[in-house]
Amino acid sequence: MTQCDQQITAHLETGGDQSAGQPLPPKARRHTKTNAPRFEARTPLSRMAGVDLTTIEGIEEGTALVLLSAIGTDMHRWPRVKHFWSWLGLCPQHKLSGGKVLSRRVRPGAPRVTVALRLAARRLHHAQRALGACFRRMQARLGTPKALTATAHKLARLV
Repeated sequence: MTQCDQQITAHLETGGDQSAGQPLPPKARRHTKTNAPRFEARTPLSRMAGVDLTTIEGIEEGTALVLLSAIGTDMHRWPRVKHFWSWLGLCPQHKLSGGKVLSRRVRPGAPRVTVALRLAARRLHHAQRALGACFRRMQARLGTPKALTATAHKLARLV
């Protein structure tokens, strides 16, 4: 594990500096997770991305690592934000026939990123901020699975 962490750290250090020398905002006090990276990943991640993704509620360093490793920093691959949601598989796919709804599911998409965003949405259950309240509202109205998808969609918009 230590060798793997060292390789990840070395790879993060080779990335370009997109932050333009901006200092990091203060780190939010959160509980330490057992499977969190054992090295300081916040600074190189924010330098590579140009923004600190860990300031978004629910996104920890491990989730930010997954997001940047799968998506990268070039968002020009998707002409509009809706294309990005569709690629993630977090947008609804309504199948209609004669005005009757046959199915309402989400499309299959990028599994690593989608799973990471769903786990980040799951962490918002006890959060005392706006995203946590939004998740609990949708959970009461739609049920937990749909609320997770909708909150992951909202997190993807923030990313």
